[in-house]
Amino acid sequence: MPAASSSAKSTARSRPWGWIIFSVALIALFAAFPPFRIVSQSTAIRTAQTQAATIFDPRAAASAFWITQLQPAAANAPELKAMLVDLRSNPAAAKSHGHEVGLGGPVYFFGRSTGRVMSVERSRVVVAIDGLEGTTVALRTGPVFGNTVRDGCGLLDVNRAPGLQEFNALSAELNRLVEERVFPGLRTGVAVGTRLTFAGCAELPEQVGDGPLLTIIPVQVEVKP
Repeated sequence: MPAASSSAKSTARSRPWGWIIFSVALIALFAAFPPFRIVSQSTAIRTAQTQAATIFDPRAAASAFWITQLQPAAANAPELKAMLVDLRSNPAAAKSHGHEVGLGGPVYFFGRSTGRVMSVERSRVVVAIDGLEGTTVALRTGPVFGNTVRDGCGLLDVNRAPGLQEFNALSAELNRLVEERVFPGLRTGVAVGTRLTFAGCAELPEQVGDGPLLTIIPVQVEVKP
C-alpha cells in the first residue's frame, strides 16, 4: 500500500507539468499559424485595389484606349501622301514612313488623308487621294482580323497587358470597336463621289499592283460636304 500511494502521488505531481507543456506548445502553434488575423481597414482596401488591378478586362481596356488615346492620335496623325508617293515609286523607301514590329517583322503605317470615293464594294471602299492623280487606297469595311490596329497605331506594346494572351484579347477588342463604330458609317453613309477624311492603320504590302496601293483599316472617318 505505501508503494502504491507513493506512485499515485508521483503521477499527480507530474500531471500539471504535462498540461503546462501542452499549453505552451499550443500557444506557440497559434503564434506561428494564427487561425485569424486582424487587418486594418486601410490595408484591406489597398489589398482589394491591388487584386482588382491584376484582373485585366480587355473590353474595358480597349474602350478606354480608343477614347483617350487612339481617337486623339488619329485626329493628328501624319498625312499619308508622302508615304504613298514612295510606295508607288520605291516601296523600300516607304518603310521609312512606318514602324517595324519586332526584328524583321511587318512594317505598319498610321496616318490620315482626304479623298473622293471611287467605288463602294462588298468589303471595301476605294478612295482616290486628293492631290495624287491616279493614286487610290482601299478602306476596309469587312471583318477585321489580325493585329493591324493594335500594332499599326504604334501606341501600344505588350506591357499594356499582363501577358501575350491578354494582349491578343486587347487586339480582338480593338477590331470589334472598328467594326462597331467605324464600319457602319462607311457601309451606309457613303456613295461614289462622296468626299471624306479618314485615318487608319495599314500593313506594308508585299507587292504593289495596279489597284489601290494600300488597304487601310480606318479608325476614324469624317464625311465631307
